[in-house]
This record gives sequence, C-alpha cells and structure tokens, in this order.
Amino acid sequence: MDEINVRRLEDLPVEILFEIFKYLKFEELYSSMAHLNIRMNMILKKQPNLKISIYLLKPALSFFDSFTSLTIKFDERNKLHLYQFRYLNLINLRSLSIIILFYEWWVVTSEDELNAFINPDRCPLLRYLRLPNCTTKLTEFIFTGAFPYLKKCIIIDCQEFFSTSSKSLAKALHYLHIHSKNGNEFHRMLSMCPKLKHLHFHSDELPSTQIRNIHYPFLKCLNIGLLMNFLFHNGQFDIFLSYFPNLINFDLSVHHSCYHNEIVDFAQVADCLRRRIPRLKKLKLHICLSKTYPSQLFFVQFPLIAQMHELFRSINGCPWFIRIESFDFNPSYIDYWHYIRPTSEPKS
Repeated sequence: MDEINVRRLEDLPVEILFEIFKYLKFEELYSSMAHLNIRMNMILKKQPNLKISIYLLKPALSFFDSFTSLTIKFDERNKLHLYQFRYLNLINLRSLSIIILFYEWWVVTSEDELNAFINPDRCPLLRYLRLPNCTTKLTEFIFTGAFPYLKKCIIIDCQEFFSTSSKSLAKALHYLHIHSKNGNEFHRMLSMCPKLKHLHFHSDELPSTQIRNIHYPFLKCLNIGLLMNFLFHNGQFDIFLSYFPNLINFDLSVHHSCYHNEIVDFAQVADCLRRRIPRLKKLKLHICLSKTYPSQLFFVQFPLIAQMHELFRSINGCPWFIRIESFDFNPSYIDYWHYIRPTSEPKS
C-alpha cells in the first residue's frame, strides 16, 4: 500500500479535510485557511456540508461559493437589509432560515426582493425553509411543489394565500408550521399537501366545518391555535375532529366564545375525542374560559374531569383558564390549581 507523505495540513486528502472542517465555524475556516494557496481555496469553496449562521455582513460570505445551510438574523443591532445578500450562491442550499427580531418584516425586505432572493431557480434543492413572512408568489411556489424537495416549512406570518387554480401539489412537504389570518384557506392548503404528517396552524378563525365526508389520513400531529369564539357543543368540534381519524398527537388552544351561554361539558369533549380520534396518544387542550367559575366548585371538579378520558392526566387551571394534558406535568405557574391523576386510579 502506498503511503501518503503528509508534512503540512494542506497535504491531507480532500475527504479528511472535509471531516476536519465540520468542527470549525465558517468564520474560523476563513480566518485560518482562506488564501493559503489555490488548492486550499478550492477545497474550502466546495465543501459539501458548509453551514452558515450570520447576523453581520462578513468578508467570509463573499469567499465561499456555496453552502448547504444558511441562517440570516436581522435585529436592531445589525441594521441589515436582505438585498445585501443577493450575491450569495444558493444553488446547493438545503436549509434556509430568515429570522427577524424586533422589526416588522418589511423593514428589512420588500416583496419583490424576497421573491428574487428565494425561488426555485436559485434554491432548487431546498428541503427546509423558515420565514418571518411569505409573499403570495412564494406561497404559490411552496404549495404547488415548485420546490420539489421541500419537506419542512415554517411561515411565521402568512398574509395572503395565492389565488391561482393550479393542480400541482406539494407532494414532498411533510411538516408545516403556519400562522394565517384566514382560516378559510385551511382545507385548500391541506388538499395541496397530500403527504403532510405534522401541521401547526395558528389563526383567529376556526377552519370551516361546513365541508363533510373529507379526511386527511396521513396527518399524525396537529397543533391548532389560537382560535377565537370557539364552541364545543354546537357540532363544530365533533365535525372538525372527524377530518383527522389517524391523529396521534393533538394540541388545541382556544378562546371559548363569550357570545353564547355554553358551559364546557368535559364528558362530551372526552367522548368526541374517543370516537373521532381513537389512536390518540398525546393530548393538550388549552381553553380560555368565557365565564369565571367559582373557585371552590371549579377546583373540586378536577379529579372528576381527570377520569373522563385516558389522556386527561394533568389538569392545570384557574377560574378563567384550564389546561388538560396527557404529559408534561410541570405547571407553568405555581399559583395555578394543579391536579395529576394518580397512576393507580382507574380510567374511563
């Protein structure tokens, strides 16, 4: 076997150098290795798994040809604007996060700039995308499968859904976290993501329950919040649960409607959960109550409520709020009333 004569670090094979570089930040790579010689520059520029997280413009950014992961943080300290990163080569990018702190998104970018920075031509291999906001055009790209490898997408504030009647689907998308002001787009969005398994959907409006006989069998984890004026016993809760027969994890946060005299019947809620989603393993129900219940009467009911469903294991609340959970039994506030069902007690 031929021996490799290594006297200097740059004499090592490329594969070994790539393994070493995994343990260094891109700024460290640039300050210690860049511009040593032509060979080292080529190796640095062609790293297969370079990950970059930045909150300041740095010379190192213009040196590297491509990277697989990019996180850009905008806040009051750096005064950056998205157009300052337009020269970056994103052709090999797999993961992109844009995080904006203390600002509204339009302070650091415009819709045209965001569309020009993120699109299928610039990021054809994108698998993970996190954005503070989404334009109509970018939303269309995401939900019509224009990013064919996109598996996970987080949109903090989706202002507007696209209006075109495209029949293309986001077949690769498995995880979606989206805040939308329009609950009416819920079913259209799910119909365009046929393989979606994990959905976080936050909106003031309850998704429509007028649609019947429709199911989303692939969805396993569903997080819904923070719905306003929610009612449990007018049929909408039962119909809504029927859309997701194979749920394993369900997290629901609602403001109970103050415009009706409905009192939450937790026995009926438990019955709906058992009938509609029998495979459920993890549960969180966070309810902001529209009525203030007498403290002694309210707390006395906790042990009884805990017997109504197998997953009603932890109850944390006060006269205007109740949290029912199947796990994570540490109360968020020590002054809340808290009850944990003993494991020895029988469940219904």
